[in-house]
Amino acid sequence: MTLTRLPQPDSSDCMLPGPPSRNNNGSADLVSTGLLAYAAGSTVPILDTRSMQLITVLPIPPPSATSASSISPFITAVRWCPTTLRLDLLSHDPTSSHSHLLLAAGDRQGRICLLDLRAKSPESESESESSSPSMFLETNQVAKLGIQDLCWIQSRYDTWIVAALTGPSVLSLFNIHTGRCFFKYDAVPEILSCVKRDPFDSRHFCVVGLKGLLLSVKVHGSVSESDVVLEELRVGNDVSELVKMERESGVVNNNYGNTPASGLFPSYVVKIAFSPHWKHLLYVTFPRELVVFDLQYETALSRAKLPRRCGKFLDVLPDPSMVLVYCVHFDGRLTAWRPKE
Repeated sequence: MTLTRLPQPDSSDCMLPGPPSRNNNGSADLVSTGLLAYAAGSTVPILDTRSMQLITVLPIPPPSATSASSISPFITAVRWCPTTLRLDLLSHDPTSSHSHLLLAAGDRQGRICLLDLRAKSPESESESESSSPSMFLETNQVAKLGIQDLCWIQSRYDTWIVAALTGPSVLSLFNIHTGRCFFKYDAVPEILSCVKRDPFDSRHFCVVGLKGLLLSVKVHGSVSESDVVLEELRVGNDVSELVKMERESGVVNNNYGNTPASGLFPSYVVKIAFSPHWKHLLYVTFPRELVVFDLQYETALSRAKLPRRCGKFLDVLPDPSMVLVYCVHFDGRLTAWRPKE
């Protein structure tokens, strides 16, 4: 009788994710076919929400020994790549060079990794190649500007780029084929908080900051800075609470280091969401105010104060089927808002 050794499974095949923590910044993304990607520690679990089954867990490899840092590589942003192809397992073509199961994940050490759901795990940074199903974008690993938020933007009809909010105030655009950053904008002394794509024009996106700065950006290519048109707007908000928090945390001369907004002021959240019903209309939530902003006329159409007995605003989500806006609050409450008749 001979002993037959069974092949050992890949460690990622039998990995169970730990629970998400505050360090993960609540990062998650869900596509219409039910695939949920969320951050848990330094891994990205993928869940099928229709069957409530765990599909896989994609670990992000730790930084190389030569780039040791006291900052743990917690995942802080996760975004599926939008595409006209079906985002599900059965329609995946592993021979295609343009995978439609592509995911971008960023961490507190400023790394951005492109992950393919069919890949067992991403390759290490030193082994990453242009043909690899997973790769790291070329971020500044000396400055280690933590990732605040990510968004996929269409630069051409068949090409997508990644927009990233890095550190407290930097907007960076990356060509995913070369991995290089081709556009960078520093909004200091603003602290950038959220980036969202326009549902009516995938080349257009907006970025909002804690102090009310609003960037309206349109992309016409992915080669150089001349492919990007950026406009600065101002929503206008009461920043007295933020100024007090800066003073209490010892911030001097707008020196925030390399920490993103979620690490600097986790209880002070500013979010934006495009209206799915009207072009140029944007919903902005500050901790104590909901603002409806018109990008075309560059002005606030209405402002609503935080309801009594409700915690500060945490996030905003427009209803796709009716003119209704949902807001999540820090105390777990959910409020629904509609325009006045």
